[in-house]
Amino acid sequence: MTNRQGGFGLGVSYVLIATLGWSLSGIFVRMMPDLNFWQINSWRGFWTSVALLCYLVAVYGQNTGRKFSSIPLLGMVLSALFFAGGTTLYVLSLTKVSVATVSVIGATSPLFTGLLSPWITGERPGPLAWMSAFLALCGMTVIGWTGFETGKWFGFLICVGVPVMFAMQTLLLRRYREFDMMPAICVGGFLTFILAGFLGWYFTTTGNVFDIDMRSSLLLMVMGLLQLAIPLIFYGKGARTVPAITLALISMLDAVINPLWPWLFVGEAPERASFIGGGIILAAVLLSVMGSRYLPRLTSRT
Repeated sequence: MTNRQGGFGLGVSYVLIATLGWSLSGIFVRMMPDLNFWQINSWRGFWTSVALLCYLVAVYGQNTGRKFSSIPLLGMVLSALFFAGGTTLYVLSLTKVSVATVSVIGATSPLFTGLLSPWITGERPGPLAWMSAFLALCGMTVIGWTGFETGKWFGFLICVGVPVMFAMQTLLLRRYREFDMMPAICVGGFLTFILAGFLGWYFTTTGNVFDIDMRSSLLLMVMGLLQLAIPLIFYGKGARTVPAITLALISMLDAVINPLWPWLFVGEAPERASFIGGGIILAAVLLSVMGSRYLPRLTSRT
């Protein structure tokens, strides 16, 4: 195995670990039924940034400040904004349309990643990458078809922003892969805390978004660590060796794994469409990952 193949394989493993962590969101939300989406997103962003800051201090010590300042200003600002904007738009979209609609539209992220990657990262996805992206979109459509809504154009437009934001976040990690981009995401988490808190106060009538009980605060602290901070660290490491469109495709396994946790722990069985669509998404990811080894001429080019 060449060093490039070994680096790619390790990178894929990192992204899979990240996706496994992201898939815990559903079970955490089930454990906090008294909180609204804004409270969860705001405090999750805060604790994610606290955890990332602790990680950076543990790894870099007195050089932590230099890691923040070493990232090009444009990369720092854009990465923080896209992270905060993506998580906030995701929560806002859930207040306007169904989860199924958000999931189906969110599945277009690999397509946006592929379209934008030649200009941002210089990577040009090959035929196999495009085939995998469209196959994954078909799988997500199967999952969300029964709940797909029409006529809610404002919600639809907000939903479109979610995959665009995620695609840009992924592309920025690839574009600045010679830097540790966790400081930028750390800033984005604190920005999410403020932005989601303000929007939650504006859009809801449940009182102070920042006022939550001790149990929920502890759960959100654990959620910020396990469901976002640690996965983001692994995702950032994986982004150094895995092409952008493959990164986006592997992350879509979140939609496959996420329903399994409530099924295993609270008996909330997924619908049949989830199994069928999940199988299609899994096939798309395998096609993208394995194709780089067995069909190199059809994979992405740099």
